[in-house]
Amino acid sequence: MTRGVQWSLGSSLVLVALIALAGCSHYLLAERESWRHEAELSCLNSGTVTETPERVRITPVSGPGACGMDYPIRVSALGDGAPLGYDDEAVRPPGAIPDAALPQHWPVSQSSAVQSSALPPVQSAAPQSYPAQQSYPAAQSHPAPRALPVQQAGQPMSLSPPGLPPPDDDDDIGIPGGPPHPYYGAPNTPPYSPRPAPPEAEEPPPLGSPSTPIMTGSVEVKPAATLACPIVSALDQWISGAVQPAAMKWFHRPVVEIKQISAYSCRGMNGNPNAHISEHAFGNALDIAEFDLADGHKVSVQYGWHGTPEEQGFLHDVQAAACDEFTTVLAPGANVYHYNHIHVDLMRRASGRRICEPSAIPGEVVAERARTHYAAEHSDPSVTGSIHKHPLGYSGEDDDSLPEAVPGED
Repeated sequence: MTRGVQWSLGSSLVLVALIALAGCSHYLLAERESWRHEAELSCLNSGTVTETPERVRITPVSGPGACGMDYPIRVSALGDGAPLGYDDEAVRPPGAIPDAALPQHWPVSQSSAVQSSALPPVQSAAPQSYPAQQSYPAAQSHPAPRALPVQQAGQPMSLSPPGLPPPDDDDDIGIPGGPPHPYYGAPNTPPYSPRPAPPEAEEPPPLGSPSTPIMTGSVEVKPAATLACPIVSALDQWISGAVQPAAMKWFHRPVVEIKQISAYSCRGMNGNPNAHISEHAFGNALDIAEFDLADGHKVSVQYGWHGTPEEQGFLHDVQAAACDEFTTVLAPGANVYHYNHIHVDLMRRASGRRICEPSAIPGEVVAERARTHYAAEHSDPSVTGSIHKHPLGYSGEDDDSLPEAVPGED
């Protein structure tokens, strides 16, 4: 009797195990496709992804079943890491300065220039005559400074170059050793009248390019993600070519960090063990929940997707660009499992079909809708959400309570 009960219980346990395995045998008992190994190797040999302190090759990940990678990379930063640049003309330098205007030695102090014995002797300028209707008393002679022209007593010192007629203005009147200024009552002088103010000079154009700089700096990934080489290369292109320009467009600040909540994870789609195997099981997918900007503000996918006009415009722009870079993009609205992140992967389908859900909409269109909706709610078409409610263009719901990257939670 006892043996029969034991055998019955044992048979039941085996049957339950077989049923469980039958539901997920499509990947737990299957072999990994050969093209995945070839894709990893080809990516590494191409040099698009190189090993750095932020991208470290780790030991192969094998199983269970088809799960794993032959050349996994531990990634803590994405993007190409290049410096800032402008997207059109080069910086315009100041105008050329004639060589004669430059000092022979730089810097040269004024005192040393005056006292230098290498200066050539200066000839006294010839006396200049003034109009007959004006008579000036002989001015008291003053000792000339060292190494400066010595003028004869009673004669004014001309500021005009030798051989040229004196200027029409009166800038050289009233200097030491010269005639007194008419304002101070010299005899036979017309009444004083001030000069008209010179026209305002037009401000010169600013140096450099006025266009928006393109940020291509690397972005920190937290926590570090275990990924295959092909998707690391695609993520680099997306971050540098789409995410950073969109951040500069909408916030005038670059993204410095992204929060990911799932990278490599041996599981079925949406965490269902009975579903088709997920690309996360091959390190060929990444779930991004938050973009952190250089000024400390956080743009979360969960709240920003329906947040301020700037957040909505930014997130829709990066999602639309992701649909061009990856074969699968799932964002809030795709299904109940993607309410708080953007999922990207490089799944290969025999039909060549690509998935972009929800359908990509330009950020400008979404932002304008948000502004119109906010203005309608407040009965003031001149007020927008970014100006009235959120001056910096961020929603007030962002915080640090996002879940960690736990395998199986998608």
